[in-house]
Amino acid sequence: MNSQSWKKLFMPKIKTKSEKKFSILGHKTIIRAKSKDDIRNDFCWRVDRELSELDATLPINLSFEQFERISINDLSKSSQWSEKFSIDNLDKEHIGNCMFYDVNRWEKSCEFGIMIGNKSFWNGGYGSDATVSMLYYIFKETEIENVYLHTLATNIRAQKAFKKAGFDSPKHVKKGRYEFIKMITDKKSWLEKFNDSKVKIIPVVEQD
Repeated sequence: MNSQSWKKLFMPKIKTKSEKKFSILGHKTIIRAKSKDDIRNDFCWRVDRELSELDATLPINLSFEQFERISINDLSKSSQWSEKFSIDNLDKEHIGNCMFYDVNRWEKSCEFGIMIGNKSFWNGGYGSDATVSMLYYIFKETEIENVYLHTLATNIRAQKAFKKAGFDSPKHVKKGRYEFIKMITDKKSWLEKFNDSKVKIIPVVEQD
């Protein structure tokens, strides 16, 4: 048995997502499962050069039809290693996306990512509000205990928002030609500060 097979055989079993559908109500945002209705916005944000630069990547080179097929296929899949969500404002307008991924069951950790794609909602506290809601879900509904993220070293606005949402211990990290700031938080210290944040996890009642 090789090392990869051994790891799979003895990999710790931890809860990495809720078994039921839900939405998360914060003070300014609603986090919900992604849907086909989000695909048009997602495509517009993925071809936007400014948003791509903030994500340390390039705009996608796909037609909308190609992107739509890929997105619909992704919606049909489920993974224990990652979970993607859409972010709405309180008027239920789709304004961004967030996710956690690269779940490490040995370390009970994952990486967090977020994008407010609708620039009308920049600098309004929507990103930090959604981040708090997402961390509340992770630490209350899963067995993940450590969350980290990477943001460009030049993106001071994002770093301030993440610090406001409970991430700390900034550390410079080099990836390829990019300089990132890695920030971390853990379940115990985060809940000490945000346990009373009044975030609500609301079950979604499925229609027959």
